[in-house]
Amino acid sequence: MTQGAKFIEFKGQQIYYVDYSNIKTSEEFLAVIKSTNAFREKLKHDGVKDLLMLVNISGSFVYGDVLSEIKKAALLTKELIAKEAIVGITGSKKILLKVLQSFAKMDFKIFDTEEEALEWLVS
Repeated sequence: MTQGAKFIEFKGQQIYYVDYSNIKTSEEFLAVIKSTNAFREKLKHDGVKDLLMLVNISGSFVYGDVLSEIKKAALLTKELIAKEAIVGITGSKKILLKVLQSFAKMDFKIFDTEEEALEWLVS
C-alpha cells in the first residue's frame, strides 16, 4: 500500500485510512503529511464529519519537524472524526503519542493489529 490517505471499506462501512507506515526519513514523512492534510482539507470543505479513522504508523520513525506537523494534522482531523484507532505504536512511540494526544485533546485507541482496530471502529 502506498502511504497517504484514502477510504477503505470494512464490513460495509467506510473507513478513512491514513498510512504512515514504513517511513524512514523526515522528508518523506513531511511529504506524506502534506498530502494527507490536503485530503483532510478537501473533506472538511465538503462538510464531511463523523469519520471512522484508522492510522497505521508501523515501522515509521518520527523526527523533530514531523512531530509538529503531526500535531497540526491532528487538530485538523479532530473536527472530522467520530472514532479513531491507531496501529503500530511500540516503545518510545507510545510516549510521543501521549504527548500528541494531550496536545490535541484527541480520543483514540491503540491496537496491535489493523484487524482489531477495524473491528473496534465498526462496533
